[in-house]
Amino acid sequence: MYFIQSAKLSVIEGIVHGFADRSVCADPIEVARHFKLSKIAQLKQVHSGDVIIVENVENMENHYALSEGDALVTELRGVGIGIRTADCVPILLVDDRQSVIAAIHGGWRGTLSEIAMNTVSLIESKYGISPSKLTAVIGPSIEKCCYEIGEDVASLFEEKFQNFDQYLFKSNESKYFLDLSLANKLGLQKAGVPDIEVIDICTKCNDSFYSYRREGKGVNTQLSFIALKQ
Repeated sequence: MYFIQSAKLSVIEGIVHGFADRSVCADPIEVARHFKLSKIAQLKQVHSGDVIIVENVENMENHYALSEGDALVTELRGVGIGIRTADCVPILLVDDRQSVIAAIHGGWRGTLSEIAMNTVSLIESKYGISPSKLTAVIGPSIEKCCYEIGEDVASLFEEKFQNFDQYLFKSNESKYFLDLSLANKLGLQKAGVPDIEVIDICTKCNDSFYSYRREGKGVNTQLSFIALKQ
Protein backbone atom coordinates (compact mmCIF):
# COMPACT_ATOMS: atom_id res chain seq x y z
CA MET A 1 0.00 0.00 0.00
CA TYR A 2 1.71 3.17 -1.25
CA PHE A 3 1.50 6.46 0.62
CA ILE A 4 3.53 9.60 0.01
CA GLN A 5 5.99 9.96 2.87
CA SER A 6 7.34 13.05 4.58
CA ALA A 7 11.13 13.25 4.71
CA LYS A 8 10.98 14.63 8.25
CA LEU A 9 8.44 12.17 9.62
CA SER A 10 9.98 9.13 7.93
CA VAL A 11 13.04 9.27 10.18
CA ILE A 12 10.96 9.28 13.38
CA GLU A 13 10.75 5.69 14.56
CA GLY A 14 7.81 6.14 16.91
CA ILE A 15 5.18 6.96 14.28
CA VAL A 16 3.63 5.82 11.03
CA HIS A 17 2.07 8.26 8.58
CA GLY A 18 1.11 8.80 5.00
CA PHE A 19 -0.52 11.04 2.42
CA ALA A 20 -2.60 9.07 -0.08
CA ASP A 21 -3.17 9.82 -3.73
CA ARG A 22 -6.00 8.40 -5.82
CA SER A 23 -4.13 5.13 -6.43
CA VAL A 24 -4.60 4.10 -2.79
CA CYS A 25 -7.68 2.36 -1.51
CA ALA A 26 -8.24 4.78 1.35
CA ASP A 27 -10.68 2.56 3.22
CA PRO A 28 -9.66 3.27 6.83
CA ILE A 29 -10.26 -0.35 7.80
CA GLU A 30 -7.79 -1.57 5.17
CA VAL A 31 -5.28 1.16 6.00
CA ALA A 32 -5.48 0.36 9.71
CA ARG A 33 -4.99 -3.34 9.02
CA HIS A 34 -2.00 -2.68 6.75
CA PHE A 35 -0.23 -0.51 9.33
CA LYS A 36 -1.24 -2.72 12.27
CA LEU A 37 -3.43 -0.06 13.89
CA SER A 38 -6.59 -0.76 15.86
CA LYS A 39 -8.54 2.01 14.13
CA ILE A 40 -8.21 5.26 12.24
CA ALA A 41 -10.36 7.98 13.81
CA GLN A 42 -11.87 10.54 11.48
CA LEU A 43 -14.22 13.50 11.71
CA LYS A 44 -17.27 14.89 10.06
CA GLN A 45 -15.29 17.74 8.52
CA VAL A 46 -17.20 21.02 8.43
CA HIS A 47 -14.59 23.64 7.42
CA SER A 48 -14.33 25.04 10.93
CA GLY A 49 -11.64 26.03 13.40
CA ASP A 50 -12.62 23.30 15.84
CA VAL A 51 -10.15 20.76 17.25
CA ILE A 52 -11.27 17.40 18.70
CA ILE A 53 -9.27 15.35 21.20
CA VAL A 54 -9.43 11.59 20.65
CA GLU A 55 -9.33 9.99 24.09
CA ASN A 56 -11.34 6.80 23.56
CA VAL A 57 -12.11 4.84 20.40
CA GLU A 58 -13.80 1.82 21.96
CA ASN A 59 -17.26 2.98 20.92
CA MET A 60 -16.22 4.32 17.55
CA GLU A 61 -17.79 2.18 14.84
CA ASN A 62 -16.45 1.67 11.33
CA HIS A 63 -13.38 3.79 11.97
CA TYR A 64 -15.49 6.94 11.79
CA ALA A 65 -16.19 9.41 14.58
CA LEU A 66 -19.37 11.43 14.29
CA SER A 67 -17.90 14.49 16.01
CA GLU A 68 -17.82 17.60 13.86
CA GLY A 69 -14.53 19.45 13.53
CA ASP A 70 -11.47 19.82 11.35
CA ALA A 71 -8.51 18.69 13.45
CA LEU A 72 -7.82 15.67 15.61
CA VAL A 73 -5.31 15.38 18.46
CA THR A 74 -4.43 12.24 20.41
CA GLU A 75 -1.86 10.64 22.68
CA LEU A 76 -3.32 7.15 22.16
CA ARG A 77 -0.92 4.57 20.78
CA GLY A 78 -1.80 2.14 18.05
CA VAL A 79 -4.66 4.39 16.91
CA GLY A 80 -4.47 6.43 13.73
CA ILE A 81 -6.06 9.82 13.18
CA GLY A 82 -6.87 10.94 9.67
CA ILE A 83 -8.44 13.66 7.58
CA ARG A 84 -9.69 13.62 3.99
CA THR A 85 -9.01 16.19 1.31
CA ALA A 86 -9.51 16.88 -2.37
CA ASP A 87 -7.61 20.21 -2.69
CA CYS A 88 -7.70 21.41 0.93
CA VAL A 89 -4.51 21.35 2.98
CA PRO A 90 -3.68 18.25 5.08
CA ILE A 91 -1.32 18.90 7.98
CA LEU A 92 0.28 16.32 10.28
CA LEU A 93 1.96 17.19 13.59
CA VAL A 94 4.08 15.30 16.12
CA ASP A 95 6.14 16.39 19.12
CA ASP A 96 9.81 15.56 19.59
CA ARG A 97 9.09 12.79 22.12
CA GLN A 98 6.39 11.17 20.01
CA SER A 99 3.81 11.58 22.75
CA VAL A 100 1.14 13.58 20.89
CA ILE A 101 0.06 13.76 17.26
CA ALA A 102 -2.42 15.84 15.27
CA ALA A 103 -4.09 15.74 11.86
CA ILE A 104 -5.52 18.98 10.47
CA HIS A 105 -7.87 19.76 7.57
CA GLY A 106 -7.28 23.30 6.30
CA GLY A 107 -9.71 24.62 3.72
CA TRP A 108 -10.02 28.35 3.21
CA ARG A 109 -12.68 28.63 5.91
CA GLY A 110 -10.61 26.63 8.39
CA THR A 111 -7.53 28.65 7.52
CA LEU A 112 -9.49 31.84 8.09
CA SER A 113 -10.54 30.38 11.47
CA GLU A 114 -6.86 29.62 12.23
CA ILE A 115 -7.34 25.87 12.54
CA ALA A 116 -3.58 25.19 12.56
CA MET A 117 -2.91 27.73 15.31
CA ASN A 118 -5.88 26.43 17.30
CA THR A 119 -4.43 22.92 17.17
CA VAL A 120 -0.99 24.02 18.32
CA SER A 121 -2.55 26.06 21.12
CA LEU A 122 -4.60 23.09 22.32
CA ILE A 123 -1.56 20.81 22.33
CA GLU A 124 0.31 23.33 24.49
CA SER A 125 -2.57 23.92 26.93
CA LYS A 126 -3.72 20.29 27.21
CA TYR A 127 -0.39 18.46 27.15
CA GLY A 128 2.12 21.13 28.16
CA ILE A 129 4.10 20.73 24.94
CA SER A 130 5.79 23.85 23.63
CA PRO A 131 5.16 24.65 19.94
CA SER A 132 8.95 24.73 19.55
CA LYS A 133 8.96 20.95 20.12
CA LEU A 134 6.59 20.22 17.24
CA THR A 135 7.29 19.09 13.70
CA ALA A 136 4.64 19.86 11.07
CA VAL A 137 4.22 18.52 7.56
CA ILE A 138 1.90 20.15 5.04
CA GLY A 139 0.82 17.61 2.45
CA PRO A 140 -0.26 17.85 -1.19
CA SER A 141 -2.98 20.44 -1.80
CA ILE A 142 -4.15 22.90 -4.40
CA GLU A 143 -1.49 25.55 -5.01
CA LYS A 144 -1.69 29.22 -5.83
CA CYS A 145 -1.41 28.55 -9.56
CA CYS A 146 -4.87 26.97 -9.49
CA TYR A 147 -6.67 28.28 -6.43
CA GLU A 148 -8.70 31.22 -7.69
CA ILE A 149 -11.04 32.76 -5.12
CA GLY A 150 -13.68 35.45 -5.26
CA GLU A 151 -13.21 39.02 -4.14
CA ASP A 152 -15.54 38.35 -1.21
CA VAL A 153 -13.26 35.61 0.15
CA ALA A 154 -10.14 37.67 -0.56
CA SER A 155 -11.63 40.53 1.45
CA LEU A 156 -12.08 38.27 4.48
CA PHE A 157 -8.36 37.47 4.52
CA GLU A 158 -7.41 41.11 3.93
CA GLU A 159 -9.57 42.22 6.86
CA LYS A 160 -8.34 39.58 9.31
CA PHE A 161 -4.62 39.13 8.61
CA GLN A 162 -1.96 41.82 8.35
CA ASN A 163 0.32 39.54 6.33
CA PHE A 164 -2.30 38.57 3.73
CA ASP A 165 -0.15 39.99 0.91
CA GLN A 166 2.35 37.15 1.42
CA TYR A 167 -0.12 34.50 0.23
CA LEU A 168 -2.96 36.38 -1.50
CA PHE A 169 -2.26 37.53 -5.04
CA LYS A 170 -4.14 39.58 -7.61
CA SER A 171 -3.48 38.88 -11.28
CA ASN A 172 -3.37 41.40 -14.10
CA GLU A 173 -6.91 40.30 -14.95
CA SER A 174 -8.00 41.31 -11.42
CA LYS A 175 -8.44 37.69 -10.35
CA TYR A 176 -7.50 36.62 -6.83
CA PHE A 177 -5.36 33.56 -6.09
CA LEU A 178 -4.74 32.13 -2.62
CA ASP A 179 -1.65 30.18 -1.55
CA LEU A 180 -3.45 28.07 1.04
CA SER A 181 -0.39 25.99 1.91
CA LEU A 182 1.72 29.07 2.63
CA ALA A 183 -1.08 30.67 4.66
CA ASN A 184 -1.11 27.63 6.93
CA LYS A 185 2.68 27.51 7.11
CA LEU A 186 2.75 31.13 8.24
CA GLY A 187 0.04 30.35 10.78
CA LEU A 188 2.11 27.51 12.19
CA GLN A 189 5.18 29.73 12.36
CA LYS A 190 3.17 32.43 14.14
CA ALA A 191 2.05 29.78 16.64
CA GLY A 192 5.71 29.00 17.34
CA VAL A 193 6.31 25.85 15.26
CA PRO A 194 9.82 26.10 13.77
CA ASP A 195 10.16 22.76 11.98
CA ILE A 196 7.83 22.70 8.97
CA GLU A 197 8.02 20.64 5.80
CA VAL A 198 5.90 21.37 2.74
CA ILE A 199 5.27 18.62 0.19
CA ASP A 200 5.11 20.76 -2.93
CA ILE A 201 2.53 19.00 -5.12
CA CYS A 202 -0.54 20.70 -6.56
CA THR A 203 -3.57 18.41 -6.40
CA LYS A 204 -5.34 20.21 -9.26
CA CYS A 205 -2.35 20.18 -11.62
CA ASN A 206 -1.54 16.55 -10.86
CA ASP A 207 -4.25 14.10 -11.88
CA SER A 208 -2.79 11.48 -9.54
CA PHE A 209 -4.90 13.22 -6.88
CA TYR A 210 -8.58 13.81 -6.43
CA SER A 211 -9.36 17.49 -6.96
CA TYR A 212 -12.65 19.26 -6.31
CA ARG A 213 -11.60 22.15 -8.54
CA ARG A 214 -10.77 19.80 -11.42
CA GLU A 215 -13.49 17.17 -11.03
CA GLY A 216 -16.35 18.97 -9.34
CA LYS A 217 -18.95 18.09 -6.76
CA GLY A 218 -19.05 14.47 -5.64
CA VAL A 219 -15.33 13.89 -6.17
CA ASN A 220 -13.69 11.29 -3.97
CA THR A 221 -11.12 12.26 -1.34
CA GLN A 222 -7.67 11.09 -0.30
CA LEU A 223 -6.72 10.14 3.24
CA SER A 224 -3.84 11.64 5.21
CA PHE A 225 -3.09 9.97 8.53
CA ILE A 226 -0.62 9.67 11.39
CA ALA A 227 -0.34 7.26 14.33
CA LEU A 228 1.86 6.67 17.35
CA LYS A 229 3.22 3.14 17.29
CA GLN A 230 2.05 0.80 20.01
